[in-house]
Amino acid sequence: MIHWKPVSEYNEPNWVKNGTALPPWLFWRPNKGAVLGYIRDGELFDAKWIYVCDSNKVTHFSEVNGPESNVVDLGSFREQSES
Repeated sequence: MIHWKPVSEYNEPNWVKNGTALPPWLFWRPNKGAVLGYIRDGELFDAKWIYVCDSNKVTHFSEVNGPESNVVDLGSFREQSES
């Protein structure tokens, strides 16, 4: 399930401090759908840093979680729930 937030809640990271190796976010454009990318200096770029659109055309965003954050070892999970 994707948890969308209004784009007004998005805070652009400090690109100088953090570099550009940060994971991309999922942004929603009403007329064109979702794009995986970054907002930098008020512009939206895809995950390969190709210009997509003015970020004012984006209405929502969602953090993308890697599969490792959702993987649960079933054996360990059952042991914890039984104790």
